[in-house]
Amino acid sequence: MRGRITDVVADILDEHDVATARALLAEAMLADTDTEMATRVSVRAGRPDALLRIHGHGFRPAAEQLPRAADIRGHPLYRYRARTGDTRPTRLEDAVRAGCHLGEATRRVFETLRISAHQVELTASPGREYDGWTLIAPSPIGRLQMRPLEEHARLLRGLDSHIELLARMRALAPIAPDAGAPVLTPREQTVLHLMHTGCTAAAIGSRLGVSPRTVHKHQENLYRKLGACDRLGAVLVGQRTGLLPSPVGGEEPDAGWAGRV
Repeated sequence: MRGRITDVVADILDEHDVATARALLAEAMLADTDTEMATRVSVRAGRPDALLRIHGHGFRPAAEQLPRAADIRGHPLYRYRARTGDTRPTRLEDAVRAGCHLGEATRRVFETLRISAHQVELTASPGREYDGWTLIAPSPIGRLQMRPLEEHARLLRGLDSHIELLARMRALAPIAPDAGAPVLTPREQTVLHLMHTGCTAAAIGSRLGVSPRTVHKHQENLYRKLGACDRLGAVLVGQRTGLLPSPVGGEEPDAGWAGRV
């Protein structure tokens, strides 16, 4: 099946603006699943507030109306994930059928937000407490609507991870790179950032939903653009030119990074 999701991959990877890239991903999922609202939900352990980003048409609730982390934890899809560990795209009705009932408190949240219970969730970051996209429709979501999410789940998670990494990088280094810094694509920026954190090529590929071979190609491009011969050199050049945040206290990365792949 080929649809909007596969059509916008290049646009998302080339987009430097985080909000625009996230909107492209949301609109692609809405178009391919024939749903009307996409919400990216993030809940972190120990934090009382949930982070929600709403895309699509429909009612826009005021900040005080948005659900908190406790409300998300009461949602059948959250409880289904926590209980089963299943990361496949799942409809709310399937979670209810599995025994995670729709409680009265959650129904009240739906009423406040003016959304239906016809929802399907795609887990974005399985390793975290809760990171996912919830797509909402005015009528029951059929198996045909589910198919794009099921077929492209790995790709969608990789694109979402790419976007969230870009957002994190913008927050860590809000100042523009030096005037003489090499021009990197958004994809190369995310790979360089993950190299900076010490991730191997296999770990980077898993995070971004691509093969280690593809990661190595991005690394080769980075070495060429940065004039570096290995990972450590690329990271050091990135720090000197403002492409990466400077090390705290002037410390340099561990030289052992040079041998990681």
